[in-house]
Order: sequence, then structure tokens, then C-alpha cells
Amino acid sequence: MKKLAAVLICLLMVLSLYSCRTSDLEGGETTASTDQKMEETTASTDQKMEETTEAINPDEKFPDVVNGLLPPIDDDTLQMYKAAFSGEACVIDERLGETELKKLTFRSSNTALGETPLLRKTIVDVDRDGIYEYVIQSPEQEYVILRCYNGKVYSYHLDTCDFYLFNTDGSFYWCNSPHTRGMECGLTEILFDRDGLKLKPLYGLECLEYSEVYYVEGKVATSSEYYTYRNSLSFKDSVTFSPFELTCSYPVTAEQAWNLANAYWDYQDGCAECSAGTIWTARIVLIDTPNSDTDDYCFAFRVESNSGGGLEGYECVPPHSVREYDQIFVDAFTGEITASTYKPDGKVISIEEAIEIAENYCEHAAADKEGKTYRIEQNVKESAPDHIYSISIYKLNGQRYDFHTNLWIDKYTGEIMFGYYMRGK
Repeated sequence: MKKLAAVLICLLMVLSLYSCRTSDLEGGETTASTDQKMEETTASTDQKMEETTEAINPDEKFPDVVNGLLPPIDDDTLQMYKAAFSGEACVIDERLGETELKKLTFRSSNTALGETPLLRKTIVDVDRDGIYEYVIQSPEQEYVILRCYNGKVYSYHLDTCDFYLFNTDGSFYWCNSPHTRGMECGLTEILFDRDGLKLKPLYGLECLEYSEVYYVEGKVATSSEYYTYRNSLSFKDSVTFSPFELTCSYPVTAEQAWNLANAYWDYQDGCAECSAGTIWTARIVLIDTPNSDTDDYCFAFRVESNSGGGLEGYECVPPHSVREYDQIFVDAFTGEITASTYKPDGKVISIEEAIEIAENYCEHAAADKEGKTYRIEQNVKESAPDHIYSISIYKLNGQRYDFHTNLWIDKYTGEIMFGYYMRGK
């Protein structure tokens, strides 16, 4: 028995050696075959990537970028949207039936999309079903939502003047007044079903003369129920809308010019900073397009200021103020930027006058008659537009002066701007 076992072990060893030898002899052929397959797979993958990149080329008028991210749009849906935007396919509108995209109208002005020069758009999964919708915005903040469903593109309208912020999860904030008393505001969710677009209220607030009425999912609730529900919802990120044209006849598109403006001011539209309970939001706004009088796009840099929590329903409230700080022109043929529309056709204030304006603005500095607690001087290192003085205020802290605040002062008007919220060229 032991001899039989020994013989079997020897046979196994021989077979093992033979198997290894065969693998060594055939290894070159096997490796070559594997390499060939890998090369073919890689080539196929590269080809698909090139095709996908070509399909969503950001240089075209159909860029699919949201907040710097490329959403995973399947090719069939992408082609359907492209056909609708190019006019090769119709959309099915809830009011007009089957029609061209450019013939859709905004209800307040009854103006067709094809006749509206200052359109903006974004792409977002409105109903969170994994299929992205296109949201088109008018200058009056009316909205057309394009949705792919059952192999067709449908269009729906949102025409509420109370509309404030459109969020990345498809919800939106609304508010009827910037003032606390008489204000009604809330958060509403957009849903789709077989009957089309539906609005579902999540929470709401009605501010009366001496009291508030709270709502949760459309029903009256206690303040405790309201705040518990509101706080249970995750923070909402607002989407970024970029300008575009349905028909662009210039080498530089509106969106490309808008991106150049973002880079010029070293800011991205929608970025925000908070200071002393106030939220400051930068906006890069297209205010004019090329026409018979000009070859330029005109952009404005604006800053929205809002309460960071001092008011009831603060997250829904529109900006308390919107101030315009600068304008530029972007050539629609070359992309060249004309830095400033400000012209020295009046008196230019001196740097000494600018420092005095800054001193008077800062009450504590103005009261510091001997100039020992505060030091005010021009900040020559900061990059600012040509029509701006950058003034820094320092406060004595022990044995040294620490940075206190920075102001921008217009050389021609003397207007004060908050320069550390705007990084200009």
C-alpha cells in the first residue's frame, strides 16, 4: 500500500513538472495573445472615450458641465437633447404640443426662446431618477425644463415670480418679499409623473404682523415641528446657470465668454464668503450680447449680500442688496477683454482723499485722532481694477498692527466697495 502511494506521488510530480514546462514553452504565445487583446481593448476604450469627449465637447453650445462636474449622461439621452437644441427634433410642450425648442415661449413676456438673447441654462437631475434634465432660465427668472421620457423630449414651465434659488437636488427656495413682515417663503420639491411636472411643498413660513405660521409638507405645523423638519433636510447647494445661445453666429460663444469673465475676476459665479453674519455671493452676469452696434459681450461683476441667519426663513430670502462693482467687454470674435468701462471723464480723487474716505467709514478709526490705534494705507500689492484704490486698515494689537479690514474705493465716484470679497485684475 505504501509503495502504491509513493508511485502515485511520483506520477503527480512528473505531471506537475510537465505542466510547468508546457506553460514555459507556450508563455511567449500566451503573453503575446494577451497583450494583443489588451491593446485591442485599450484601443476600443480610447475610441469610446474620444467619441464621448467629442459628443460633449465644452467648446460647443451644448456643454454638460454642472458646478465643474460632468454628469453621467447616457448617449441616447444626450443625442435626444442635442437634436432638440439643434432643431433636428421637436419637443412636446405641455401647452403648445409638438413644436421646435426655439418656439417655446416664456409666459410673462410671451417671448420665444429663439428671440431671447440672455438665456441661461444648467443641467441637473431634477427628480433624482438618474436622468438629467436641462433647465433654461429667462432674464426674468422664468424656467423651461426639458425632460427625456420614453424616447422623446418634453418641456415644462415654471413661471413663479417668487422663485429664488434652484438647487442641485431639483428643489427650489421661494420668497415673496425681502422684508420679514408680510413675508411668505419656503422650500418646494419638483417631481415628475405621467401627468407631468408636480410641485410638492416641503416647508413654508408665513410672517404675520406679530406671529408666524409654520407649514410642513403643506400642512400647518408647530414651530418645533417646523424647525425639526427643516433641520432634518440636508444643506441645499444651488446650481450655477451659464449663458448660452440657441443659435450662435460668433466664434466665441456666450458661455466661453462667461468663462473668460470668471477667470478675469478670478472668481467663479456663485462662490460665497461669510462675514459678521452676512453672506456675500459673487455673480458674473451677462448683461448684453453682440448685436448690430457691438461685437462684444458685456459682463458685470455683482455682489449679493444676505443675512446669514438673523431673520426667520433666512435661507429662502432673496439678497438684501445687489451691487455692481465692475464691467468688462469680451470680443465675440477674438475673446479679447476690454478691462473697464469706467472712464476718467470727471475728477479723479487722490489717494489721500481715498484714505480719508476709508477713515470716515471706520468710526473707530475716525475717533482715533492721534492715529495710534489704527493705521490706514494704500495696499499696492493687491491686484485691483484700474479705477479702484485698495485701502487696508490695520488695528494695533499689543506691540504690532494686525489686519482689520480692506476697502476698495472708486477713483471717480469715491464709492466704497468691500474689496476682499472681489479678486480683480
